Amino acid sequence: MTEPSRFPSDPGVGTSGSRAPGRIHEIASRFALPRPLEVFEFSGKGNINQHSYRVLSGPPGNPSHHLLQLLNPGVFHHPAKVIEAMTLCLESQQRALDRLGDPDLREWEVLKLVPTVQGRPFLEIPGEDGPHCWRMMGYIRDALCWRSLGEIPDRETRLRVAEEAGRGLALFGRLTADLDPDLLRAPLPGYRDTALYYAQLHSVLTGNRTAAEAAPFLPEDADLAADTQHDFIVHLPPGEFERRRADAGIRRLSALAVRHQAFALTLGRGLAAGRLKRTAVHGDTKLENFLFSAATGRVRALVDLDTIMPHTWLSDWGDMVRSLVNVAGERETDPERIRIDTGVFRAAARGFSLQAEPRAAGETALMAAAPAIMALELGVRFLADYVRGDRYFRLRPGDPPDLNRSRALVQFRVFEELRGNAGLLEADTGA
Repeated sequence: MTEPSRFPSDPGVGTSGSRAPGRIHEIASRFALPRPLEVFEFSGKGNINQHSYRVLSGPPGNPSHHLLQLLNPGVFHHPAKVIEAMTLCLESQQRALDRLGDPDLREWEVLKLVPTVQGRPFLEIPGEDGPHCWRMMGYIRDALCWRSLGEIPDRETRLRVAEEAGRGLALFGRLTADLDPDLLRAPLPGYRDTALYYAQLHSVLTGNRTAAEAAPFLPEDADLAADTQHDFIVHLPPGEFERRRADAGIRRLSALAVRHQAFALTLGRGLAAGRLKRTAVHGDTKLENFLFSAATGRVRALVDLDTIMPHTWLSDWGDMVRSLVNVAGERETDPERIRIDTGVFRAAARGFSLQAEPRAAGETALMAAAPAIMALELGVRFLADYVRGDRYFRLRPGDPPDLNRSRALVQFRVFEELRGNAGLLEADTGA
């Protein structure tokens, strides 16, 4: 893929695609949109919420465009929390836009949630695996996005996109600065809890197959333990589990993870000790969640607001940068091709510093380390999931059976590259 992703009905992009099934049209009709409605399959489905559809509403000659999406019930066990946090984030952004009147924000757009005909922010439908939560959002048109900078052949454009992403993250931070983190509840139990991810890795490497066997590794919080216990146990037949655990590459990565566990816990321990400030964060700042203007190239939005939560801004910064500097992309199967681009890091840091609010010196000092911390955390997550049986990062039809192994290798390679260039990166952040 060499062209950026676009909304399929944008001018010059092609046809409207295949129509969605009738039941999806019926679900769309339960939202407060002008009639008539046309509902189509959406090609830009994400990794988590894969039931996504685009909706054209109103006069056929000039319809409005919307995105209908099912929050994955296998991932989001408390969908109301997701919508609540998303709503608070959107309201905070809009208030700030209205108040600031900053020229640097003139191209920024805030997503709009469409209520149901009953006025609720989402539609809840009973399902065999629990309530299914559907939401309808406005669609930001004439926007570009990329899964990785490797899709952009021109280096100058790559650096410009990286700088705009850094600028966009800083703008998002400014626009959500008045959002009280104490109002937010974690939408995913245990998300961004690095210590929890390590406990899961240790448990599955031990070979625990029941919650009782995994009890020594489970969190003390009873509700959190109940919500996450399936991630502490192995879901593979014994033979396949032993094959995966004995794999030389898996053993090397496991040893690497354990060796750097203290470093991986830097942000979590800083938050717990009060050295790092808790703020409202996006929680998933990989490149593909930034939208850029097709006309100007300027950043327009940070979307996919499923993981708005309290944490340190350094986790958002680190997650964005570890995504940007890996130009080969996260599905690269040859770890030897994974190299970080320090010029991309420099560009992102420059864009961020242009718009970011003043930060505490102790936090700024961690800007070079944060991307390595987040790459290591994600590597541990992929590694644990591969060993237990691909239960969280589920494979799609056509995916190779060792995809999560490859993903883990990529993230650990990015981690090693970032740590190997730590001195240079610190200079680029002024640390």
